[in-house]
Amino acid sequence: MVTLHVDPEALRTFAAFVADTADAMNDWDVGEPYAVSQSALPGTEFAAVCARAFTATDQALGNVCSRLREIVDITDGAANDYVVAETDFVAALSAMDQHG
Repeated sequence: MVTLHVDPEALRTFAAFVADTADAMNDWDVGEPYAVSQSALPGTEFAAVCARAFTATDQALGNVCSRLREIVDITDGAANDYVVAETDFVAALSAMDQHG
């Protein structure tokens, strides 16, 4: 088994940066551009398209924020273990790609 020696403070700093990024992204108002655009083409289905596009964008942004928070949880755990088996760290990151 290969061990991955980490600088715990570097991982904590990275985790804090990623958490701040996720928090900032969570505050983005992705609905406003779609709301403003809904009336751009009266008599068409453009308003419905804008509504669907907003839903897709909002869900995608939520998924990105969720993934970032998973990375924070994994990184925080590694920072507190000091020495982590590389396979365990890779497995935790890879598990994020598993869809149930």
